[in-house]
Amino acid sequence: MFAVTVDARRALAVLAAAFVALATLAVAAQPVRAADFPQNPRNDPFYAQPSPFPDVEPGSVLDSRPVTIRALALPVPIRAWQVKYKSTDTRGRPVADVATVLQPLFPPLGQRKLVSYQTAQDGLSTDCAPSYVLRTGLALPAEELALMVPLLAAGHTVVTSDYEGPDSQWTAGLNTAHGVIDGIRAAQRFAPARLNGAATPTALMGYSGGALASQWANEIQPSYAPELKFAAVAAGGVPADMGYIARQIDGGPLSGIYIGAAVGLSRAYPEIDLATLLNERGKTAFAEVGKQCIDQFSVGQAFRRMADYVTVPELLDVPAVKKVIAENVMGGHKPGSPTYFYQGIFDELTPIPPVDKLVAKYCAAGVKIKYNRIPVGEHVTVAVQGAPGALAYVNDRLAGKPVPSSC
Repeated sequence: MFAVTVDARRALAVLAAAFVALATLAVAAQPVRAADFPQNPRNDPFYAQPSPFPDVEPGSVLDSRPVTIRALALPVPIRAWQVKYKSTDTRGRPVADVATVLQPLFPPLGQRKLVSYQTAQDGLSTDCAPSYVLRTGLALPAEELALMVPLLAAGHTVVTSDYEGPDSQWTAGLNTAHGVIDGIRAAQRFAPARLNGAATPTALMGYSGGALASQWANEIQPSYAPELKFAAVAAGGVPADMGYIARQIDGGPLSGIYIGAAVGLSRAYPEIDLATLLNERGKTAFAEVGKQCIDQFSVGQAFRRMADYVTVPELLDVPAVKKVIAENVMGGHKPGSPTYFYQGIFDELTPIPPVDKLVAKYCAAGVKIKYNRIPVGEHVTVAVQGAPGALAYVNDRLAGKPVPSSC
């Protein structure tokens, strides 16, 4: 039903581009004096939640400021801003999120185009937010750099949102989707970027955690933001079913990701009563993980079993938890835009069976899906292998070329 395609030469070219980007970064990055180091979002007044919250629609720009991006070394000069905007959380309550808008200093003539690039934010602290990481010069994964650089070099404006929100509700689908969509709205309305509002040709991209954010935005857009129309979404290493993933990685080298996801979802859904579900060891571990980014808790919580942290035989069988997991499985909504999926057959973090199921469901609903099942590689290397197809797909859709389909 689905074609298996891998372009090794193009994959190697993107891998080389990643190393070039990182090498350039190492050479070109200017040292940051302590006085110049940006404030942590917890202490930076720019990130503060308005009180009282203004009565404006989601996507409205609340504040903005120009910023210096230290994490990207680009072949073209850029300008960048942070844009604070209204969004809504999982329960529809107003929150102020922050997005970074990057634009070539000399964008091409004609209609400007926007790519919403979702980083794998993957963390439970605002220390992990892309708006902060980009300003500090702390390393982003190579695949993130390798994809953002050519988008800007092609003349596209790029917006990357802190889509987890101020409470870092990691893996919560609705909160994430709202953060992405309202970040797009804010970028389209941000006057200095000189975009054309909702008529701006717009595409979305992301891998792993960024794919979760991108595809949830694609599913929710028709109901949450019917005025928008996305040209395309490119998503790889897709966490289509968090419950399936949790059962696969529990107790193994990636078990910290299960624990981190449980912390993030419990913030979005207080009906997950951690006070009664966690034992003392679990309360200590969850409190520690709740202050960390993935590079910390994925190591510190490796080879841990959730059963050692809870007061019940199986956390995933608790009715409230089962309900939350079901609400956060992709496929409950028909996406508004055609999508390019790229997925490793042997991906150890985001297993392929739920993605196969999701693609089949979308195809049956009439969504145009281009599906690249990659037969060699694991989660990180597949990010590189699938990148050329993702970039080509997004650029072709923004150029108005016909939409291909594997359905």
